[in-house]
Order: sequence, then structure tokens, then C-alpha cells
Amino acid sequence: MEYNYWNDEYWKNNLANHKGEKLDFLSDIWLNKYTEIFKKVKFGKALDLGCGLGQYTSFLLDKGFDTISADISKDVLKKVKENNPNTETIMLDMSKSLPFQDKQFDLVFANLSIHYFDKETTEKLLEEIRRILKDDGYFIGSVNSSKTYKFIEDIAIELEPNYYKENGRTVRLWDKEQFDYFFKNFKIDVLEEVETERWNLIKIMWEFIVHK
Repeated sequence: MEYNYWNDEYWKNNLANHKGEKLDFLSDIWLNKYTEIFKKVKFGKALDLGCGLGQYTSFLLDKGFDTISADISKDVLKKVKENNPNTETIMLDMSKSLPFQDKQFDLVFANLSIHYFDKETTEKLLEEIRRILKDDGYFIGSVNSSKTYKFIEDIAIELEPNYYKENGRTVRLWDKEQFDYFFKNFKIDVLEEVETERWNLIKIMWEFIVHK
């Protein structure tokens, strides 16, 4: 299966439709809630995985991380580089092996970017993230909650448990049992289900902070 929904065509339309709007998707950067956790994280090498427009790349750079911004779209990476000239950018497909060395990163961050894959691909992606993290490294991110199913139930086609096709894309909706299964090789520090707003749309998601 090809996971190319968030490709250059998507981002060209996205950037055109929201031209002139503030860069942040959210009214605030949700990582700011977890300042105590960041006291435990070594400010070394960070990967913003599925970086999108790069608002969290900016956060990581401001915190002092040596940051790599990764996305499947070369157009969006160009925008990220314009706004964050000190980041390194790399185009990659998360459904494939990640092109990084073992234990390369102190922090991997993935905001709403790892929930588009089937069970096998999700397992492999999390194995890859764990591989590239240092022994004391952290994985921080967010995923769509299973409670968002109510927004797509009229059009969603279930492909696997918790995994659907809707509007030309696939999406995995997470609940606590999903975390228990997929994150069994990580130690969970924070797991919180929250409701927020993204471009005037209600978003229900899980925020997580885990480490090796």
C-alpha cells in the first residue's frame, strides 16, 4: 500500500488555501505543557518526523536541539527551510525504513504523523523509531483518538480494527489498547487524551511522551 496522501499536491493546495495565515496549526504549541519532561531530555539531536509546516521544528530549535526536519513533500520542506534556516531537511517516506543510524537521536518528535498506516507498517515504524533513539532517548508525539470516528462514520470503510479509509486517505484511530500494543517496547511517561482545534475544526487526539 502506498501512503502518499500528504504529498506535494496536498501541500501545494494547503499552502495556497491558507496563504497569509499564522504558521501554527494550534492556538499554542502543546509541548509547552510538558516543560518538566524536557528537563529530563538531553538537548542534543532531534528529528521532527512528518514535520509539516515546521511549527514544532521551530520549537525544537528554540529549545536548543540540533534538528532534522523530515517529510514526504519537497514543497513543504522548502517552506520549513525558509522559516527555519538552521534546520536540516530530508525527504522521506515513513512507511519505509528510516535512513538514519542506530541510536542517532536524543529525541524523535511526531505530531499527528504516524497514524496513517496499517498494523504491520505501524509496528515497523515504531521499531525503526526505537532503533534510531539513543538508549536514554525520548519519543514524543500525538495521534488521532478513536473518538474522532464520530466525525467520519458516515464515510469510513474499516480496513482493520481501528484503521479506516476515508476521503482518499487511510487513518488509524487510537485508543488505550492501541498504545498498550504498539508501545509495549517503550516506557510511557505521559499519555493524555485531549480536545483542541485545528483550522476551525475540532480535533481529539492523544498526546504521548515515551522513552526507551
